[in-house]
Amino acid sequence: MSRVGGQVYAAGRGVVCGLGANRHEFAERIFAGECGVEPRVRTASWNVPTNVACELPIDSWSPGQRSGDPLPVALSAARQALTEAGDPDPSGVALVLASTKADLGGVAGEGDGFGQPARLARRLADSLGLGEVLACVSTACASGLMGLSLAARRLARGEQERVLVVGVDLLTEFVMAGFGCLHALDRDPCRPFDVKRRGVSLGEGAGALLLSVHRKDSMGVRVAGYGASNDACHALRPAEDGSGLLLAASRALRHAGVTAHDIDVVHVHGTGTYANDLSEARGLGDLYGGLTPPAFGSKAQIGHTLGAAGVIETLVAIESLQRGWVPENVGLNEPGVDLRLDLVRTSRRLQVARRALKVGGGFGGVQAALVLEA
Repeated sequence: MSRVGGQVYAAGRGVVCGLGANRHEFAERIFAGECGVEPRVRTASWNVPTNVACELPIDSWSPGQRSGDPLPVALSAARQALTEAGDPDPSGVALVLASTKADLGGVAGEGDGFGQPARLARRLADSLGLGEVLACVSTACASGLMGLSLAARRLARGEQERVLVVGVDLLTEFVMAGFGCLHALDRDPCRPFDVKRRGVSLGEGAGALLLSVHRKDSMGVRVAGYGASNDACHALRPAEDGSGLLLAASRALRHAGVTAHDIDVVHVHGTGTYANDLSEARGLGDLYGGLTPPAFGSKAQIGHTLGAAGVIETLVAIESLQRGWVPENVGLNEPGVDLRLDLVRTSRRLQVARRALKVGGGFGGVQAALVLEA
C-alpha cells in the first residue's frame, strides 16, 4: 500500500444521538436550537439524582439486541461516514475507537463486555470488514478529540491512508449514579456558562468521522492542527485559571501554523459544571487576550456524550464552517463566566468561515484541541 501522508482531510461523517439518527436530521435540529435533553424514559427506573437525559429512542436497537450494547449505535454512525465518503474499500481503512466506558455489559447489566474498549473495537472492525484496529482511546471525556488527533497524526506521517474514528458511549445507571455521587448532575436541563448553572446533563450516542490523506475524498474540510496537555492539578477539576486548555489550544494553533486571530468560530466543551465553565472561559479569554471569536457549545442540546462528545461536537464545528453560521447557546440567559468569551445567545452569521477551533477536556486534567480548516 502506498503511503501518501501530508494533509488530512475529512471525508465522511455520521452520528446517532437523541437529537437525530443521521447527520442531516441532527444538524438541522442543532441549528434550529432544539433540545433533546428531556424527562427520562428509557432510564426512568434508575435511581439517579436528575430528572433528564438526552436518550436514544427505544427503537435504536433491533429486536433481540440488548439496549446497553453500543455496537449497533457505533455501526450506524460508522456506516454513515463510510457512505458519505463513497464507500472506500474497508480493508484499506483503519479504526480508532474513542470511548470512556465501551460496553459495560457484565459490569452493569446483561452482556460480557466488562468495559473493554479493545473488545468493542474488534467487534466493530470485524462487522465493517476494516483492515485493522489502530488504537482504542479512553482518556475520559477528551477521548473523542484525542482519538481524532491520534488518527490525524498517523495519517500525516504517511502510516495510513484512511482512518475511521468512532466515538461512542451509552447511558448506564452505573455512569449516571457516578456523576450523581460527584454532585455534578443538574436535575433539570443543563445551562452551560449561565450564572445559574448547576451541573451537567448526560447524553448518549455515537459519532464517526472518516479521515483521509486523499484530496479527492475531501468534503471540503481538513484537520489542520491538534494539541493536548494535562493540568495535573486534580483528579476531577481542571485548573481554575484555564492554563491547561490554553496550552492545548496554543499547541493546536501552532501546529496548524496559524494564530488565535485566524480562528473564525470556537466550539467549546461547555459541560455546565461551575468549575469547568469557569476554567474554560478564562483559558480561552487568555488565549485571545480579549474578546474571542463567536463561541458556542452543544451539550445543552444533546447532553454530555462522554467519549463520543469530541467526535459528535467536531461534526457540529464542521457544520458551522460549511453553513457559515453559529447556532445559539441553548439555555444561556445570563453569562456567569469571563465575559471575554463571546458566547452566542442569538444565532449569528459568520463574516468569514475559514477556521474553527474545537476544544475539550476530561477527568484527570486532560485537555485537547483541534483546528479545522475549510
